[in-house]
Amino acid sequence: MTIEPIPTLATPVRGQLVHDRRTRRTGVYMDTVGGRLYLRPVGGGIEWTTRPEYVGPPSPGIPPDPGRRAG
Repeated sequence: MTIEPIPTLATPVRGQLVHDRRTRRTGVYMDTVGGRLYLRPVGGGIEWTTRPEYVGPPSPGIPPDPGRRAG
């Protein structure tokens, strides 16, 4: 399956809610390291990485990913 890149956000601000089209998940932007964006589920949980071209603003109809809490 090919995922078409979308127009990217300017560098997101830490804590900003963003949508990763590659994984179809909405999460909180944490940091950029080595050109990869680190996102975390809204309710906490394990971060995932994605490329900047797959990140855009969250769509109104897409709920945030609640994540999984450790414990």
